[in-house]
Amino acid sequence: MRALMMGRFQPFHLGHLDLVEKILDECDEVIIAVTSSQFNYLEKDPFTAGERIEMIHNSINDSQIDLSRCFIVGIENQFNVATWSAYLRSALPHFDKVYSGNDYVKMLLADSGIDVVTPKFLDRATYNATKIRKMMISGENWESFVPKAVVDYIKNINGENRLKVISQSDTKPTEH
Repeated sequence: MRALMMGRFQPFHLGHLDLVEKILDECDEVIIAVTSSQFNYLEKDPFTAGERIEMIHNSINDSQIDLSRCFIVGIENQFNVATWSAYLRSALPHFDKVYSGNDYVKMLLADSGIDVVTPKFLDRATYNATKIRKMMISGENWESFVPKAVVDYIKNINGENRLKVISQSDTKPTEH
């Protein structure tokens, strides 16, 4: 059985890694779909899809998780929400069920006959990408909330500075 896990992963954090482990305890494989792949260099979406895919790949590779059981792919947001589930079915490898804690996503997929499982999340208040981005901007210690591979990657691309520059800019590209 193959499951689908979707998220923006801006950045991929320890809560996400924990969810991958939990899914693989219940399923043979997991598709990790990096959503909003067309958005980047925004305060809400500072990292590119390629950067997020590398962060996830490196984190799983450094963990005890068998990377051969994981597909990591980028998908763009769709503007026609009514056809979103068909888009997922055509853009992604086959999946049997979706793990999501988002009520809106659950409603849309359930309406299309897709089995949706509500996962048990690791402390969502602590492991929260919005909070982590704010910590990066303010210079707080964010490193303990993400896998070491993500810390290394973000430091390598000067991601903290990117977020600070974006947050201070009066140039606001079209947000989503």
